[in-house]
Amino acid sequence: MTATVLYIEDNPINTMLVERVLRARPEVTFGSAPDGRTGLDRAEQTRPDLVLLDLELPDIGGERVLAELRARDIPVIVISGDVDPAVQRRTLANGARCFLVKPYDITDLLRAVDAGLGV
Repeated sequence: MTATVLYIEDNPINTMLVERVLRARPEVTFGSAPDGRTGLDRAEQTRPDLVLLDLELPDIGGERVLAELRARDIPVIVISGDVDPAVQRRTLANGARCFLVKPYDITDLLRAVDAGLGV
């Protein structure tokens, strides 16, 4: 099985970290986007199997990106530094499969990605 994961994140260090972590999953093809609009465009073009999404993006809000991805039936895992329980509940209620708070444990990220891909 091969799968495509798209990470929508404006911080290049975070993107690089997740790309390196996902090398532990050789069946996963990794892609990234530095902002919400680019992420939505890439999601439209590549139809990823899973999107990892930061909520704090420079152009459009992550919750809006989540809504658009869910409307396209693309599964989403939110990875955010937002520790507000209301934000976490709202994003989960709006269709995110999982909410990981930065900094997260790498094992938790791999577990969430595996679950999101149905592995």
